[in-house]
Order: sequence, then C-alpha cells, then structure tokens
Amino acid sequence: MSEDIDRKRHLLAAYGAYFENLSPDTVNELSGMVTDDFKFADPFTTLHGPDKVCAYLAKTFTETEHPNFVVTHEAVDDDRGFLRWQFSAKVPVIGQWEFTGLTEVSFNEDGSLLASHIDYWDSGQHFYAKLPILGWIIRRLARRVAAS
Repeated sequence: MSEDIDRKRHLLAAYGAYFENLSPDTVNELSGMVTDDFKFADPFTTLHGPDKVCAYLAKTFTETEHPNFVVTHEAVDDDRGFLRWQFSAKVPVIGQWEFTGLTEVSFNEDGSLLASHIDYWDSGQHFYAKLPILGWIIRRLARRVAAS
C-alpha cells in the first residue's frame, strides 16, 4: 500500500512541476504522465486525450502574457490527488489576472499515470466579473443577492 501511495505522490509532484514549468517548449511533456483517454476539465472546457489537452494549454501562451502557475499544496488520498495553485497572467481586456484554484486528479489502476484532471475555481468572480460590460451586470446581481 505504501508503495502505491508513494508512486502516486511522486506522479502528483511531477504533474505539479509540469504546470509550474509550463512553456511552449514543455507543453507536450504531459503525454508521458497521462493515459491515452485522459480527461481534462476546467470552467471553460472539457477535453479528452493528451493531444487535445496539450493544444489547449499551448493556447495559453498565445492568448495571455507571462502565464504562471505556482503550486502551493499537494495531497493524495487513495485514488485521488489534489493540487492547490495560484495562477497569474496578463490577459487582453482584463489586464493582470490572478486567482487560486484546486485541481482534482484521478490515477489509473496501478497509479502510474493520471486518468483525469478537473479544475475547480470561480470563473464568475475571477473571469466573467472582470469583463467590462458583463462584469458590471454580474457585480450588480451579486450585490442584490447579498442584500437579500
């Protein structure tokens, strides 16, 4: 059992390091850590397969300036792993964009590869509310709900 957990911890740490060192030159290194049917989901999209995920992550470097992930916490619990991270980048229209998120990963049967990645972060507060017109509407609605 301890060997299995150690393998998962090592893989999770490598996956966290992958995101911390993500660049156009390293984006394809994902393939060595995930299954062929790897599922990736964040508040904007759901993708299947490492090639599609790599292409999606590569877009980060054409659509933002200086994207950066900093992993602050890692945990493994049986068949799940968790990474808490901070993201920052400069984004057109929004400007400097910073937020904290959590990634839940699942492992394949022997714990040697990642089978899925699901991101949890508040896209309403940390993205849509920062857009000029839509943000004004969202902030106004949030104030009305809070006052109720």
